[in-house]
Amino acid sequence: MTGDEPHYLMVAQSLAADGDLDVANNYARNDGARFGGSGTRPELHARVSRTGRTLPVHDLGLPVLLLPAYVAATSAARVPSDALLQRFRMNRGLFAYSLISLLVICVSTAAAGVTIGALRASGASSVHANVIVAVAWLSPPILSNAFLVFPEPFALLVTACTVALWTRQDRAWTWRESATVAMLGALPWLHRKFALYALALLLVLLWRRSTAVRALPLGRKVSIACAFLVLPALLAAWTLVEWGNLAGPLAIDRLPFSWSAFSHGIAGTVLDRENGLVWWAPAYALLPAAWWMRRSWLWPWLIPIAALVIPSAAHDQWWGGFSPAGRFLVPLVPVFCLAAVPLAEHRLLRAAAVALLVPQLLMAAYAWQHPRMLWPQGDGENRVLAVLMPPLSAAYRAIPSFRTAPADAWAPAAALFAGLVVVNAALAIAAGRDRRARIEV
Repeated sequence: MTGDEPHYLMVAQSLAADGDLDVANNYARNDGARFGGSGTRPELHARVSRTGRTLPVHDLGLPVLLLPAYVAATSAARVPSDALLQRFRMNRGLFAYSLISLLVICVSTAAAGVTIGALRASGASSVHANVIVAVAWLSPPILSNAFLVFPEPFALLVTACTVALWTRQDRAWTWRESATVAMLGALPWLHRKFALYALALLLVLLWRRSTAVRALPLGRKVSIACAFLVLPALLAAWTLVEWGNLAGPLAIDRLPFSWSAFSHGIAGTVLDRENGLVWWAPAYALLPAAWWMRRSWLWPWLIPIAALVIPSAAHDQWWGGFSPAGRFLVPLVPVFCLAAVPLAEHRLLRAAAVALLVPQLLMAAYAWQHPRMLWPQGDGENRVLAVLMPPLSAAYRAIPSFRTAPADAWAPAAALFAGLVVVNAALAIAAGRDRRARIEV
């Protein structure tokens, strides 16, 4: 119980015990012991608002969503005896946290099921859809973030629902679209960083259903707009009252974004030794070639990708804070799966993907048995990679670190980027020729 997790749960505890959002008394009486966070202090996770209350700096959507599970988990944790819990190296607080974590796993698993259905609807075979989603969900970034009390798993499910609606052959506007619009409107309550992302997902969905939307009566269009706008408007009003701005408590001193962070974050998100996605899940390195094969169909999804990746990369902590690598990318994985279908369908792309999946699955299997290695320490080390490739220590040291040696990272990063471009271009060209030859035959 470190990082942001205990502070999200402290808000749930305040709602359950006191019926308010003022967490000062909850920290003071060590309520963190109820969910495995004994000794948790507010530090920078709570501030005094304009109304004089000590409020969380984190957004409120996640604690509210988890409140029923929190109440049930803390109640269930009182049932086992202390002796039984000690046999499993647990106490009541950790047991309660484990039950809450199990709910988050269920949310992540539901997103997997929705994504499989979306891939099938897009034309992928059942086997290919199952394999693509299994590989994506059993590898970072999802594998290492799917059980944590963070907003990303819930945003993952909302994205999967949007992708599923995108792939439906029926272009009518149904209750599913309306429900998804309402979920998109709620995303900023999970985290304000999702505000632009939610708008981008809405634009993609409206573009896909543009004919159906135009045919709707005016009253229905107004109701759809309200379903998306009401919750963000309430968030803006509440933020103005409590914090005097629209960006929330984290922006009282200054906005936590910079061009310097963006330049390091956009490269580090992919190539950084400790936090870069391709070192935790090498098969993602082939995603550009696969995307190119479906570019005429997938291009609208570049808007949500940019809306999430650009602000995340520009954040002062572009690596996602004290969390496993790729946390900010978790919601985008259903979109990546949609683009990855050619990796299963085309012979050359499939061969390249299988070659990269071998080390990827080895890393995932090892990391799952040593889960503490999933948490970056900010020292530029990828502990799983270092253990599995000791004969290649020189190559390991050549991988750039944008957190510990940013000045020295650009040259090897440029070389790696150029190599990725060449490999993906060669595979895309070869796969395109192979597909044309098959069509001609």
